Amino acid sequence: MGRRNTTSQARVLAAAEQVFYERGIARTNIDAIAQAANVTKPTVYAHFASKSALAAGALEARQRRITAGLDARLAEVQPGAPRLIALFDWLGSWYQDGNGRGCAFLNAAAESAADEEVAAAVRAEKLWLLRALRELCVEAGCDRPDQLASQLLLLIDGVAARVLVHGSGEAGAATSAAANAAAVLLASAIDGHGAP
Repeated sequence: MGRRNTTSQARVLAAAEQVFYERGIARTNIDAIAQAANVTKPTVYAHFASKSALAAGALEARQRRITAGLDARLAEVQPGAPRLIALFDWLGSWYQDGNGRGCAFLNAAAESAADEEVAAAVRAEKLWLLRALRELCVEAGCDRPDQLASQLLLLIDGVAARVLVHGSGEAGAATSAAANAAAVLLASAIDGHGAP
């Protein structure tokens, strides 16, 4: 019974992640998630007490997928500055591979701003990404890793906005432009000439 419950919970999460991303959290009801997961509505509620809890769980599942994908990509790259630039290459691939609505976390924040469970999942992802960027900045030998990490996160969120507005076909150009800007910021931070 526990294994079956785990399997149905995984199906519900996978369906919720996809359907919420494609249709939006506000416009999606639990019936749509149940149908996409091929389970009953009571099964969804057996695993998640509310739509908010399900949306937060779906965002957390998405973050785990992003973390795993990014970690795998960065493990293939030489430590230091090349890893920071490789992050943008990975981001372009992520958006081109079925993620053409931009950043699921920013989208969720925009449409569910008053929902604390969703907002907490969004904040957790952005904090994780900021910390990951900071670690990469330290590894690259940056003078002000906190400042550069914040700037890089702005570039990443800018790529997400470009993809949301123009579609996944714009991901390559957007991530290329962001990677070029990141390289300039990185060179300045390593040389010690970054902005105060």
